[in-house]
Amino acid sequence: MPDISDFYAQVSSDPLTMAFAEEKKTMPSLARMRPQPPEWDGGSFAEFGAKAFMTRPERPLALYVHVPFCHHHCTFCPFYINQTKKDFSKEYSSLLLKEIVDTAYVLREVVDKRSVDAIYFGGGTPSDLDRDDMAAVIRALYDCFRISPDAEVTVEGRTTGFTADKGKAWVEAGANRFSLGVQSANTALRKKLGRISSREEVGEALNGLCESGASVVIDLMYGLPGQDIPMLLDDIRYISEETGIAGLDLYELRRFPDSPLDKAINRGKMPAMPEFNEKARMFGAAYERLYDYGFEHFSPKHWRRNTRERSLYNRLAGQQTDMIPFGSAAGGRLGTIGLGTARDIGTYAEMVGRGEKPLSRITPSPLSADRGGFSHELDVAMERLQLPDMDKWPVSHRDSGRKLLAQWKEAGLLVDSRDGNGMSLTCAGFFWSDRLRKLLTDFVAVPVAG
Repeated sequence: MPDISDFYAQVSSDPLTMAFAEEKKTMPSLARMRPQPPEWDGGSFAEFGAKAFMTRPERPLALYVHVPFCHHHCTFCPFYINQTKKDFSKEYSSLLLKEIVDTAYVLREVVDKRSVDAIYFGGGTPSDLDRDDMAAVIRALYDCFRISPDAEVTVEGRTTGFTADKGKAWVEAGANRFSLGVQSANTALRKKLGRISSREEVGEALNGLCESGASVVIDLMYGLPGQDIPMLLDDIRYISEETGIAGLDLYELRRFPDSPLDKAINRGKMPAMPEFNEKARMFGAAYERLYDYGFEHFSPKHWRRNTRERSLYNRLAGQQTDMIPFGSAAGGRLGTIGLGTARDIGTYAEMVGRGEKPLSRITPSPLSADRGGFSHELDVAMERLQLPDMDKWPVSHRDSGRKLLAQWKEAGLLVDSRDGNGMSLTCAGFFWSDRLRKLLTDFVAVPVAG
């Protein structure tokens, strides 16, 4: 039986760097990121789809559309699949249109009974699609599914090629949010990462898209090779002062074995990534500076400047909502059945051509089961930037849980919530949030002494 002290944090003057011992994160190789699915005997999508779709009719529903094409492979990215070619847009969008219509037909008995709260075009680089092709796909989703009046419809992309003309057309078709992978606004650093556009071009593209009426958000990274705190803070200054973006996601760069980034660092062609303590201080500095510029910390990795920006899809994904996948190499879930579409573009095209849902991965699980209990409460609470109220904890762990949270508060990871209910994470708590989540999951899984 573990002792409660096994879950304690170290009390120090610097919880950002000292709350826990550094955990050497071993990222999976690119090959191991695509495990083989377990054997499935639940039938085809046409046989189980409708039933799974209605397992949780009261829950939100999202649609995910994958566009696995990029002009080039950025050094830090483990998700590159296909290079964008001259005539890919028309061909791929035609496949998407057929898949959307066929999927809606399979789900015709229930599709009108559940509304769609979020649509997300991810990749790859969805903004590589031609203006009219993407607009046609967006309109098809509206035609085939019952989209909520306040649904969030996001198109992901990069600043290169994501023109204001595209933005305007896609807003007219039904999109209302654009998410761009900026990563850094530093021109020299961007070139090392395989990004084409300069700082000035990034700003011009972002502001052009802001004029479309959509909520524009970006990804910003810390821990990049050769990056230091002044560079990161200057990124935040530029983005805040020179663009009209509504929000941003702050991510730590992860190094995947055998990725272009990993190979470049190993060969000395790119500077080493910052050490752990430096990354912790980078996070802390960015955390404080974003507040200084009027950003609201809205979810663990997301910041916003206005209430129109909701980051709804990401919040729903974190809460394990139902999600119907479209396109090649897309992931989703219905009920508790995990879904993945064919990664190989040729296989995807063949299956869509035959009128099949192009699934290559179906994860078996009882249709009636639900991911519930403390894990679900933890997911929901952390999206609200806090930990579950004690009445959401297993009864057997409430007394010991109070002791644990009191110790984490002493260690500088938690503070009392403003509403007096539960505990909220501090800056250091957010930096260690993945560790805290794992510790809490392990804590409630077994009896704890002390």
